[in-house]
Amino acid sequence: MAKDKSFRNMNELLAALLKAEHELASGALDVEGLEVACADARELYERLVVLRHKAREAAVTPPGRAVAREEPVPEPVKPTPPDPTAIRLDTRPTDPPSRQVSLIEAIEATEAASQGTEPPPASPPEPVAAPRASAPTGQKRTASTLAEKLEQAAIPDLAKAISLSHKFWFVAELFNGDRITYDKTIDLLNGLADGAAAQAYFEGEVLTKLRKPADPEALATFAELLKRRYA
Repeated sequence: MAKDKSFRNMNELLAALLKAEHELASGALDVEGLEVACADARELYERLVVLRHKAREAAVTPPGRAVAREEPVPEPVKPTPPDPTAIRLDTRPTDPPSRQVSLIEAIEATEAASQGTEPPPASPPEPVAAPRASAPTGQKRTASTLAEKLEQAAIPDLAKAISLSHKFWFVAELFNGDRITYDKTIDLLNGLADGAAAQAYFEGEVLTKLRKPADPEALATFAELLKRRYA
């Protein structure tokens, strides 16, 4: 096959291909001639591709006009800064309590599931899902039994059962903001003989020293944990 060929137009390439086709049909086309025909066919194909591209470009873009068009870039939305003057006075915990140390939320979630309702969200609310089919009576009874067992489950260590957010809540509402007194009281309540002694100490040494009335919700939550410590 010749390696150095002069430029040939498309008519010449077509004529060479037709000649090769006749030789192939008569059995006179050798291997070298077949390679030359393949090269001619490839060159003809590449030229047709270029012509097709130019034809499409001419049909889409009118002469004298730019092809590229700039799309408008939307401006970024600036987040609204928080109000620095807002002051939160509620001392109740805002973060979801630790699942490692607190069982109160697990009990509430189990009771809510047994009643076919959703528990209060601990994070920004998700889109409302389609209503779920109510559980069979047997499953509701099983969930209720589990909730009852969790409500009566004993707490081996009162300090570990209280989550960090509840700890700040109890310190602010039941211990006059004194964290050291809180830690000492928890250690002492953990080592008393029984629940009666723990309740008597809590009422005589903690509640009587409050400088303001105790928050009812904080008091009820702490009393429930103390009761389960000696259950």
